[in-house]
Amino acid sequence: MKANTRRDNKLAFDRVADVYDTARPLIPQHLVDSLARATGLAPGERVLDVGAGTGQLTLPLRAAGLTVTALEPGARLRALLAAHTAGDPGITVQGGFFEEYTAPHGSFAAVMSANAWQWIDPAVSYTKAADLLIADGHLALIWNFPIAADPALQQKLNQALEQRHPDAVRDPATHRSGIEARARQGRAELTTSGRFDTPRWQFTHDTLHLTPHAYYELLLSYANAATLDESARTDLRTQVTSVLAEHGAETVEIDNLLYTCTAQLKEHW
Repeated sequence: MKANTRRDNKLAFDRVADVYDTARPLIPQHLVDSLARATGLAPGERVLDVGAGTGQLTLPLRAAGLTVTALEPGARLRALLAAHTAGDPGITVQGGFFEEYTAPHGSFAAVMSANAWQWIDPAVSYTKAADLLIADGHLALIWNFPIAADPALQQKLNQALEQRHPDAVRDPATHRSGIEARARQGRAELTTSGRFDTPRWQFTHDTLHLTPHAYYELLLSYANAATLDESARTDLRTQVTSVLAEHGAETVEIDNLLYTCTAQLKEHW
């Protein structure tokens, strides 16, 4: 994705760490396994997970047999991540922002990130990632974009939320095309850095089934919603649960669109 110009919100998730932990799905294991094969990662190799949250990518990476350094700047998120990974010598949890992170050149076979790379200054992100990689290492980036699988339900939610909670609106007609446009801009950023070969990318789909409360928490786990005060959160919950009740939706089926982008370090630059 293209870098987020509003990077001041990058710690918003720490305000709702418990919600983030329960609401954000793990990156599907089959996708992580596929990325490991595509980038030639062998069991035991060291990877850096940037913006690790509470382990949404860290845990699948470890399950793939990789040795993971999980970098998470949010103190509450990091505490939950540490609790989830306690006792596993194959996972090291560290604090701090990627912009200030230091490690010897060539420390990792891959630098990876799920739903976080856009928060990093692009003047720093690609160059630093390249410096941290071994000679044939890879940058591997993942994002997921959930939307109600039923367009009619999503439109009803949009109508209820668009005035007071516009950031929760997802337009079924432009959902994928908007994501594809941002993805193209992100690949252009990566290419402009000059440090990586031509990126490879793909879109895949996953399906989630959420209770009304879990769906509300998923919305709350995103940056703009995470900064809402208690009154606004209550209003968001009321609007969501009311629409779902009127629609007769005991569960919400989510089309979880996943975008992955990988690029190998250039041999000469």
